[in-house]
Amino acid sequence: MRELLKLISCELQKLKRKKFIPFVILSAFLFPPPLAVMMLTPRMMDKYDTKAELFNDFYQFVMGYAVELLLPCVIGVIAAMLFFMERDNDTFKNLRTIPVTSTQMIFAKIIVLFLFGLIFSLSSAAVTIFCGSLIAEVGGLGYKLWVAVEMGIFITAGTLPLVVLVGFFSKTYIFSILLCVFYSVLSLTVEGCYEFLPKFLCWMMPLPLLNIWCAGDMLRHGVRESVGRLEYLVPTTTQTVLILGVLSVLSILLIDWLYKKRGGD
Repeated sequence: MRELLKLISCELQKLKRKKFIPFVILSAFLFPPPLAVMMLTPRMMDKYDTKAELFNDFYQFVMGYAVELLLPCVIGVIAAMLFFMERDNDTFKNLRTIPVTSTQMIFAKIIVLFLFGLIFSLSSAAVTIFCGSLIAEVGGLGYKLWVAVEMGIFITAGTLPLVVLVGFFSKTYIFSILLCVFYSVLSLTVEGCYEFLPKFLCWMMPLPLLNIWCAGDMLRHGVRESVGRLEYLVPTTTQTVLILGVLSVLSILLIDWLYKKRGGD
């Protein structure tokens, strides 16, 4: 455990030298303020009977769409930095001389990705709550912060297949970023076609699965009024965790195998 913590610290130091940690926090400010302004337009204000309903919808919109769009890009870029630095600096031979295994290094990198997923999601939630307090009536903070924690973990887990592509099949940072953007846009496109796609396909893609789960979970907690005709698509939290768990395990095993292959183990 001590060795793993040291490896995690080393990975964080790499990102600190790249000055990427402040960028992750600042990127959480991109969506909530403009969305808050949008919610204040007469067309949006007329939809709600109370300011509490306005805040609930505003919060769900940020967590269910904005965070879902941007967080995979953030995770993908971080993954590229963690894996590309070793490739670009040709440090594989040096790494094999220290008394840690390739699997331990992979786990350290994956844990760092989940940490940044939590940081980004909670930062987005904090900014959303602050902006929401300026335009509406804030309530249910305990549950909403818990949703932010769940979304940070779930979206990171759902992005691990992208990490495989970015870390081992991409050659440049620019192409990696394009892959991340394509992944997010593809997911949003699928979400726009919920009613025309079979249920299993909606559930097989991580981000569309999380979007509909988030809406359904908030409905179950009385945060949203309805998910409309898509209620039949809403998975339970157990189903969501199982799907993402299997996907994460398979992705981590593949990352571990590719990492060992790259390092010549």
